[in-house]
Amino acid sequence: MERTAAQGARRTVREAENIAVSGSEPYLLGIDVGTSGLKCVLVDLNGRVVAQALQEYAPDSPAPGAAEQDPDTWLQAAGHAVRRVLAGAGIGQVGAARVVSHPTARGEVVAIGFSGQMHSAVFLDGQGDVVRPAILWLDTRAAGVVRELQERLGSAQLGAWTGNPVMTGVTLASLLWLRANEPQNWARVAHVLLAKDYVRYRLTGEVLTDYSDASATAMLDTGRRTWAADLLQANGIPQPWLPALAGSTEVAGHIDRTLAESWGLRPGLPVVCGAGDQEAQAVGNGIIRPGLLSSTIGTGGQLFTPIDSYRHDPALRLHTFCHAVPGLWHWMAATLTAGMALRWLRDQLFEGRYSYDDLAAGAAGIPPGAEGLLFLPYLAGDRTPHLDPLARGVFFGLTLRHTWRHLVRAVMEGVVFSLLDGLRLMRDLGGSIHQAVASGGGARHPLWLQLQADIFDVDIIRVEGQEAAAVGAALLAGTGAGLYPDVATACARAVRWSRDVVQPCPEDAARYREIGERYRSLYPALAGQFHAGAGELL
Repeated sequence: MERTAAQGARRTVREAENIAVSGSEPYLLGIDVGTSGLKCVLVDLNGRVVAQALQEYAPDSPAPGAAEQDPDTWLQAAGHAVRRVLAGAGIGQVGAARVVSHPTARGEVVAIGFSGQMHSAVFLDGQGDVVRPAILWLDTRAAGVVRELQERLGSAQLGAWTGNPVMTGVTLASLLWLRANEPQNWARVAHVLLAKDYVRYRLTGEVLTDYSDASATAMLDTGRRTWAADLLQANGIPQPWLPALAGSTEVAGHIDRTLAESWGLRPGLPVVCGAGDQEAQAVGNGIIRPGLLSSTIGTGGQLFTPIDSYRHDPALRLHTFCHAVPGLWHWMAATLTAGMALRWLRDQLFEGRYSYDDLAAGAAGIPPGAEGLLFLPYLAGDRTPHLDPLARGVFFGLTLRHTWRHLVRAVMEGVVFSLLDGLRLMRDLGGSIHQAVASGGGARHPLWLQLQADIFDVDIIRVEGQEAAAVGAALLAGTGAGLYPDVATACARAVRWSRDVVQPCPEDAARYREIGERYRSLYPALAGQFHAGAGELL
């Protein structure tokens, strides 16, 4: 038997069951504009994924530390994915010819919602044309700009304006890097958008963003949900460059006729604003009230917990962003190379000889602590809690006894220990977290789930189904289109948690508390060496 993600919302569940839509069954499209691929899902009002598609692409790195993408890559990927999804479901039309349908197909897309990679900056000129490739959240070239900014204004003042740290890869840093390094492109800028907002702009012609994605730019007064005018003035950034602000469930516009016909959709279809990928994923996982934790292990790793009033970390070790749910904020902690660390191990050291299941199965036979072997997963620097782009990955404690299985176990444990650093901060700030929902690659193998249960010392559950960010975007679309009265109703009806709960093993949890203290001692001991070798590390 499945449990809904909002068990307390009995009234809203009954309201959702009374939703009636005339004609064919209503379907919702959710589009997630990721860093390494775009995902599209078609869902019904009960959250059932009718069809899904992935269009892969990769970031470009034209210079050391650079991570860029052509924004039109996302638009083209979206078109391909939508057409594939509609064809897979047997609905929609391309031009005048209707797609061959399944015998049982009777649905129609009624709204589109978006989620997308956060921070990444798209620059448009006055005619709406792309000025240069988008600078992604992975880009580290702005390290010098960030240092100058902190020296000039101070981290405390920056935090007072936005509630968040300024670091490489955030939109503010990328803007200032552009001015310092590409003045000819800076002179052309008229609009700055985020990834999902660019695709939605091309669909609707409307220039805007939602509060959740805006709060990740380091330019939003997160508590008041307005652009931080004093910060913009202090940095010479014209506020008209920034998009209008809207809620995640607001209708942003309607799809352009030409694109609609090309993609096989009805012209004039409502396009809902959507949210950053972490906030949309939280909706898709039912993380919409305080006390719950989302634990995501994908390329990077993130922890996410809602808070019902604005409270930022004075030391700026955690992010404080707006939730996609009206009236909520959330804390977020991140490690930059989570699943990516395991991929590095597989591809670079093991030359692809093992699948991820092979790696996890091998590590499962190794005892907790990998017999003294520890791993710092800072292969691209650290985000939470050290905010140090010069931090680097380390295997510590290697002996002749250790095998490839120990290396894998240490990498997996190190990723979860890195996330635990963020969870400890959330608890220190007053967060009372009693249950975590695992997603991404960290939900696909029993060892990942057990490591999170033991190291976090909380129960771990999973959501039935995958692609939570795209599903969350679809649920936001349904709410904006009036098919659900609110996000809580959407989650109560459409999000289902597995009845299987992974509980901490008391003996292993106690062992990991001891190991965690050793893990946390490594960064302070090595930080000086990381910084001393900065020229070789970059």
